[in-house]
Amino acid sequence: MHFRVLQSVWGLDKCPGFDIEARLDEALERVVAAGFDGVGVNIARVARAAGVSRVMGAHGLYWEGQVLVHDAGQLAGYIDEAVRLGAGHVNVQVAGPVRHLADAMRLLESLRRVSDTAPLPVFYETHRGRLTNDLLFTLGILDEMPDLPLTCDLSHYPVAGEMELPLREDQLAAIERLLRNARNFHGRISTTHQVQVAMEAPQHRGWRDQHMAWWRRGFSLWRASAGENDALPFMCELGPPPYAITAPDGRELTDRWQEAQRMREIARGLWDEAATESPAPLSANP
Repeated sequence: MHFRVLQSVWGLDKCPGFDIEARLDEALERVVAAGFDGVGVNIARVARAAGVSRVMGAHGLYWEGQVLVHDAGQLAGYIDEAVRLGAGHVNVQVAGPVRHLADAMRLLESLRRVSDTAPLPVFYETHRGRLTNDLLFTLGILDEMPDLPLTCDLSHYPVAGEMELPLREDQLAAIERLLRNARNFHGRISTTHQVQVAMEAPQHRGWRDQHMAWWRRGFSLWRASAGENDALPFMCELGPPPYAITAPDGRELTDRWQEAQRMREIARGLWDEAATESPAPLSANP
């Protein structure tokens, strides 16, 4: 089994010391030199995706192609482009949300007819403002489509659902259900009211520990069913403002690049811990 920690190219936007518009290759080389296993990039950003393909290909490294789709034809086109460029997998955000579960299922069924025959893995991301905006609605999707392969970006649900610590048992059980379908992870620390907060700030320790517990749990579940040669991707996805909180002068409160590297090391440590963790269900907060 393998674990790949990626860095979001979007997460380098407006990051001091990086210029992904004019000096993309240099930025990507810096990511490689820092020890990441690859990157993730939006395939709709054509020049940026081509640069990622070129640099990651030269290093023999892995990368994620990210897409936002409204219908099956659009997904098919993006998959073809991802294959042409050499992506390792495609991460799909499905446009939405929609009001009725039946409408969501019709859309997902048409998308699955495309993705299930794709020559590379395709994962569906949990994300605010998309088809999976609401946690309970997403559980309904999984009831209807229990094998849907997910990218778990769990940072969205504490905010969208205004979750508070300590979490209720039903909230833990809901996240547990998502984690059983997790085939890919996007990482950031969120809280009840903010989608991205300073990782090491003491006031956010409870939520940092909760996200870490979720990641470790997801890794453990994945390892329990994975094959010897399978690989699990985890992308550090600390976004630029307005994801990143800023001071009145507009400057970010933290060093996002340093935080991304810290997250990488946390994720690798949790991966190692998960190797010895029982896949028994979670029943309590960390």
